[in-house]
Amino acid sequence: MTPDAPATPAKISVGWKSWWMVGVLFFFYTLSILDRIILTMLVTPIKRDLLLSDFEMSLILGPAFAIFYALFGLPLGWATDRYPRRWVVFFGVTLWSMLTMASGLARSFSALLLARIGVGVGEAALSPAAYSLLADEFPRERLTTAISIYQMAAKFGTAAAFAIGGVAIGLATRLAQMDLPLIGDASPWQLVFIMAGLPGLLAALLVFTFSEPARKERGGQQASEGSESMLRFVRQYWQLIGLMMLGFASIAVCGYGMTSWVPTYIERHFDWHAAQYGPVLGLVNIVAGMSLLLNGAIVDRIYARGYRDAHLRVFLWLLGIIAPIAFLMFSVTNPTLFIVMYGMVQVATIPFMVYISSIVSLLAPNRVRGQLNALFLGVITVLGMGSGPMLVGGLTDFLYGDESRIGSSLTIVLVAGITIAFISLFFAMRKLRPAIEAANPD
Repeated sequence: MTPDAPATPAKISVGWKSWWMVGVLFFFYTLSILDRIILTMLVTPIKRDLLLSDFEMSLILGPAFAIFYALFGLPLGWATDRYPRRWVVFFGVTLWSMLTMASGLARSFSALLLARIGVGVGEAALSPAAYSLLADEFPRERLTTAISIYQMAAKFGTAAAFAIGGVAIGLATRLAQMDLPLIGDASPWQLVFIMAGLPGLLAALLVFTFSEPARKERGGQQASEGSESMLRFVRQYWQLIGLMMLGFASIAVCGYGMTSWVPTYIERHFDWHAAQYGPVLGLVNIVAGMSLLLNGAIVDRIYARGYRDAHLRVFLWLLGIIAPIAFLMFSVTNPTLFIVMYGMVQVATIPFMVYISSIVSLLAPNRVRGQLNALFLGVITVLGMGSGPMLVGGLTDFLYGDESRIGSSLTIVLVAGITIAFISLFFAMRKLRPAIEAANPD
C-alpha cells in the first residue's frame, strides 16, 4: 500500500531543555529496569536459600510484579492525566527504590513476593507519566525519536542489571554474610538488592530539574473534547486496540520469558556463572538498545512521507527477520553464536512501547492519553511478564520434568508468541492508517 500524497520531511528544531527531560526520564527508566531485572541473576541463590522450585520462582519473577503493575497502572494513569506528572514520577521512583531495597530484607517466599508487588506498584507510575510528558514536549514529527531514546532505557537497564549485577554479585559474595545494622546477617543476593535500590532514592529529585510542559491536544481533537471518557475512546477504536494488545502482549511473553530465564539457561547449558555472562549480556542489550535510535528515525521518516501505518509496518519487518533466529537459537551448542542470536532477537522484544505510545499520542485526546498508555502497559505486562516467566517455568517443571530442558520451554514460548504477534499486528496495521488519517487530516 502506498501513500496518496508523499511529503518531504520538514526539519524540526528541539531545544536542549527538551532533550534534558528525555535524559532524566531515560535515567529513571534505566533504574526501574535494573531493579526489575536484577532478580533474574539471583534465581539460583534465592532458590537455594528460600527452598523454592522453578515454578515458585516464576511467580516472583512474573505475576508478583505484573499483576499489581497493571492494577495500579490505571489509577496512576488517571493521576497522570489530571495532576502534575513530575510528582507522579517522583512518587513512583521513590516507592520502587524503597521496595527494591526491602527485597534484600526478605527471608521467606511471602516476604519477597510482597516486596516485588511493591516494586510493581511503584514502576506503574513512571511510563504513563513519561509518555505524556514527551507527547506534550515534542512535535509529532520528532515524537517517535524522543520516545525511542526513552525506550532505549529498557535495554540499557537490562544491560546495567547484567553488567553491574555481575560485579555487584561478585562484590557481595566477597562481603558474604555481612552484618548490617538493624538487619543482621545478609546473604550476597540480599546485599545486591540493597545496592540496586539505593541510587533511585538519591536520584528521585532529578525530576524537578525540568519544567512541566503545558498540555496540548493532538489527534485532531479540540480542547473541548478533552473530557472524552476512556470508555468512549476504547469503543471507537476497540478493534485496533484489541489487535495491538494481543500482538504486543505476545511479544511481551517472549521478551519477559527470555529476560527472566536466559541467565539461568546460560548457567545450566553453558556452565557460565554471573560474573562471566553478566557483562556479555549487558553489552548485547546496549547494542540492541542503540538500534532503537535507528528504528525511531526510520519510523519518523516513513511517517513523514505519508505512510500513516509506519509504526506497525516497521515492527512487522523486525518480526519477519527474527522469527527464524528465535526458532533455532536454543538448539545451538556454541555459546558465542547463542549470544549473537539472542542479541538479534532482543532488537524486537520489550521496547514495543515505542510504537504503542507514538500511536496513542497520534490518536488519543490528552485527557485520556495517560490512562490509555497505562491500559496498554497494564494488560501487556500482565499477559507478558505475568505469564511469560511462568509459562517457561511451568513447561520445564510440568511438561518436561527436567530443569535441563529449559531451552525447549523457551523455544515453544518464542515460536508461539511471535506467530500470534505477526498475525495480530498485520491485521492491526490495516486498521491503523485510516484511523490516523481521520484523526490527523493535516
